[in-house]
Amino acid sequence: MSDAVAQTGCVPLRPADPVRVGPYVPLGLLGRGGMGRVYLARHGDGTPGLAAVKVIRPEYAEDVPFRRRFEREATVHARVGAPYTPELLGTGFEPDSELLWMATVYLPGLNLAEAVRDCGVLPPDDAWRLVADLGRALGALAATGIVHRDFKPSNVLLTRQGAHVVDFGIAQAVDASAITTTGNRVGTPAFMSPEYLRDGRCDTASDVFCCASTVVHAVTGHAPFGDGTGVDVLHRIASEEPNAEVMSEVRTAAPALADLLTACLSKDPALRPGPQDLVDAASAQPRSASWQEPLGSRILARQRACEALRDSPLRPPRARPAVTATPGFAPPGAAQSPGVPAAGQPGFGPAAGSTPVATTAAGTPARRRLKPYASLAAVLTVCALALTAFLATRPSSAGDSGSAAPTARASGDGYGRTSLPGLDHPDSPTPSSRVPQSEGTTTGTSPGPSDHGADTRTTAPAPAPETAKPRPPAKEPSRTPTAPARPPWLTDCTHYSGTELTRRGDSGRRVVQVQCMLAKRGYDVGGTGVDGQFGKDTAAAVRGFQRAKGLDPDGKVGPGTWAALRSST
Repeated sequence: MSDAVAQTGCVPLRPADPVRVGPYVPLGLLGRGGMGRVYLARHGDGTPGLAAVKVIRPEYAEDVPFRRRFEREATVHARVGAPYTPELLGTGFEPDSELLWMATVYLPGLNLAEAVRDCGVLPPDDAWRLVADLGRALGALAATGIVHRDFKPSNVLLTRQGAHVVDFGIAQAVDASAITTTGNRVGTPAFMSPEYLRDGRCDTASDVFCCASTVVHAVTGHAPFGDGTGVDVLHRIASEEPNAEVMSEVRTAAPALADLLTACLSKDPALRPGPQDLVDAASAQPRSASWQEPLGSRILARQRACEALRDSPLRPPRARPAVTATPGFAPPGAAQSPGVPAAGQPGFGPAAGSTPVATTAAGTPARRRLKPYASLAAVLTVCALALTAFLATRPSSAGDSGSAAPTARASGDGYGRTSLPGLDHPDSPTPSSRVPQSEGTTTGTSPGPSDHGADTRTTAPAPAPETAKPRPPAKEPSRTPTAPARPPWLTDCTHYSGTELTRRGDSGRRVVQVQCMLAKRGYDVGGTGVDGQFGKDTAAAVRGFQRAKGLDPDGKVGPGTWAALRSST
């Protein structure tokens, strides 16, 4: 499997990389940037297929405006759809690990920047194929009211099926509020449009300009206004014509292509061709049915490596660098890692006669991590002993000095917890409901708030009737406000909590969750009911629900439909 992962262009995982992201198990690192990392991953339950999982750095994940932008990116992916962009599989945020992530179908190939760097510039036939594919992608974006705003070579993915547009991190819906503020522009300088630089205006014509700059780079290896990132590049884009030498290279390779790209790079957006004009111009030119060498072989090798990964058994998750505690003590909630011997077993701890020291998997002392837990445990132990001694030796409250108080002792509740005399365990019945029993007997089942079931205790002997003066329990009115009842589709449907794309033909927990929530909301999911099979009846119910909520009735359960299903209304 490691050879196949390397063939996909992934970098091996580091110990600090996550072992699991939502339902996905990372296999390798596809790329990294200032905002986070993108992993090649498999579904943790062994479902065939590969995903590209983008994981945002924690400091950004906690930022509310950034989270809003990230959620918008997921919405854009869902609206555009395949084949022009990778299909969205799901998104999620895990507060415990601070992982904000989004998963899309992984498309094996090279991005255009990689292709030009490693395989050279595209020949004219490949360039016209690129123009046709990007024109269709721009048309799909325009049809759904989306402006990409970051069209550049690294955001164009070349596969055997054609070119795809990826990374909608700063995309904007036409009807949404702008992300940027005056004087602040988000994007890549060499591939921005002049109107966006001047006044922040961005529409389909702006994407056409950036697309043309991207195609110029594919044919020449250079951006039409320079490859830098400084103010000089921005000035040339805003007020100068494209570099004459660069455009001359395009004209030498394909004169008709040079004319088309020159029109697309006009400073006036109204003079630029539209997406369909790009498709029509490419249709009149000879185009490659497959990418020419050496690019074609590189893409084919990646596809074959992905097929091997997709069909191979999933390895057990990597062992995260774990803390091994000293014998007899573990931090609260800690679980024994697979393959690590438990305390007292051969191979655990230091050599005989030495002082046990907690270490990480890399051999680094971890005594400092355990010290707070040890101190807390010691304080709680002292408090428990002091309370036991006080309760065991205090005078009787019966009011009869001649009557000896019954001997006090602690009793277990059967779950490793200890009940002290005079103190009711939260699971125990009220004092007035206790039945006097003989020495050493065991009470029957006492149902209480605990979800463990029977609560069995050994109690102390009951005092004699003539000396016992039980105090009635205080009947203080409850001050806890009554919480509003949650709807049944939230209380009764707890099979799945993610947002992975679920559609017709799927089966399992995700489908059960969809069917359960629809059925509780009053929708008919078919004659067999909640059976975990996403058939035509379930798809019809999903479409009916989507129409009722004002969503696109496509019959698929993506992040937007999941959110609507889990709303309280």
